This record gives sequence, structure tokens and C-alpha cells, in this order.
Amino acid sequence: MFPQERRNRIIEVLKENKSLSVRELCNQLEASEATIRRDLTWLEERGMLQRTHGGAVIGEEKSITEELSFYQKETEKQEEKIRIAKYAYESLKPNDTLFLDAGTTTLEMAKLIGESNIPLVVITNSVMASQYIARNESVKLYTLGGEMRTRTLATVGEITLNNIAQFNTKKAFLGTNGISIEKGLTTPDKTEAEIKKALMKQAAEVIILADHSKFQQVTLCKFGSISMVDFIITDMGLPNHVVEAFSQYDIQLVKV
Repeated sequence: MFPQERRNRIIEVLKENKSLSVRELCNQLEASEATIRRDLTWLEERGMLQRTHGGAVIGEEKSITEELSFYQKETEKQEEKIRIAKYAYESLKPNDTLFLDAGTTTLEMAKLIGESNIPLVVITNSVMASQYIARNESVKLYTLGGEMRTRTLATVGEITLNNIAQFNTKKAFLGTNGISIEKGLTTPDKTEAEIKKALMKQAAEVIILADHSKFQQVTLCKFGSISMVDFIITDMGLPNHVVEAFSQYDIQLVKV
């Protein structure tokens, strides 16, 4: 049996049984303990299962429509988000023009902009980000109107899209719920996908801010392909094999 066939079979067996010991997997797949342990490590690194003491369990599959509220997401991977936001903020140059979408990582960037006196032009659909950015009197701030989604505190809809079309910026800093080489950039909500797609279209450079948990994830609505991205800022938790996969594309990816 080829390695990939064996790994696929491990996933199938675990889906049927939820959890199995290494010995049980050895018996079912007629493979050595060393081979099974290597396969389990390989699969765990790719988020396909979780190792346990002496075995493995299949990870819970996330619903492609699942979406946590803004306040739930705000407490997740907070240290990573702060580091990512700091790197993104430090990439700014005086008088840059930029879109900043509504997300918890981009919010951390908004806080840093608000605490500084760097002159910028910022356009955002984030109600929360606007409050922080407005503290910097050197920023010309445009808050995009529209219907506010209470789940993400983002403005969406036709009014927002019409507003976006009036601007052209040098950069767009966007968050994402999922990022995959095969499926691209995804988010659970169609209206937010439309906004992100419009922001990308109006910006000369697209920068994605995403902690490592967003990689290899796919949610309901695609808003862009990997080829549309210029720069990805993530954290040190992203496995090297994923970095290597993205290096085949014309994308700068940095771990902070």
C-alpha cells in the first residue's frame, strides 16, 4: 500500500470508529508501529486528526457555514493576532491609502494606527476599527455606510459596495476565515464575501492577515483566489510544509 493510500485509509477508519490505538491501526492496516506513528504525525501536522496517548482521534469537522461572533473571535489566538497586526502596521508608510476590513486581526492593526500619529487615508467597513482609528488626527478616515451585520460589526450590502467603488487604494488589509491553495480565500457569509471581493478589486496590493488556524480551512463563500494575493502575514504556528506549498506561488508569506 502506498503512503497516501494508507493515510487515507487511516482517516476512513478513524471516521468509522472516532478513536483508535496505534496497535488497532497496525492490525487493521497491516503496517508496523513505526509506519503508523509516522503517518499519524504527518496527518496531525495537516490538521486532519489529533494524536492521543497511544493512538489518535479524528478531529471535528468544522461546518463550512459556521461563524463565531465578533466577540467570540476576539479572544481567540489573541497573541498571534497582535503580532500579525504589529508587523502589518510597521509596513505602513506615511500617506499610504488603504482599505481595512472588519475582523479581529485587522482591529488590532486599527488600534495601533489610532495610537500613532502617522498620516494615512483609511477606508473601512468596520464599526469597531473606526472608533480606534479616529483617535489619530493625522488620518483621513472614511467609514463605509451600509447595513451592519451584528455578528461581525461590519457594514455590508449594496450601499457599502457602491461606497467602495468610489475609492482606489494602494493597499487592502483583509482577514479571512479560510485560506487554501485549492479553494482560495473563503468566509461563511455571502454579503461579507462580496465586500472583500470589492475591496480587493479596488486595491493595488492585497495583504491577508491570518493566523495559522485559518490555513487549509474552507468555508462557504469564496471571495478570491490565491493568485490575487500579494502578501500573507501569519504567525509562527504555521507548519513549514504549508509555507513551502505557498512558496510555489508569487506570494510573499511571512511568519511573525
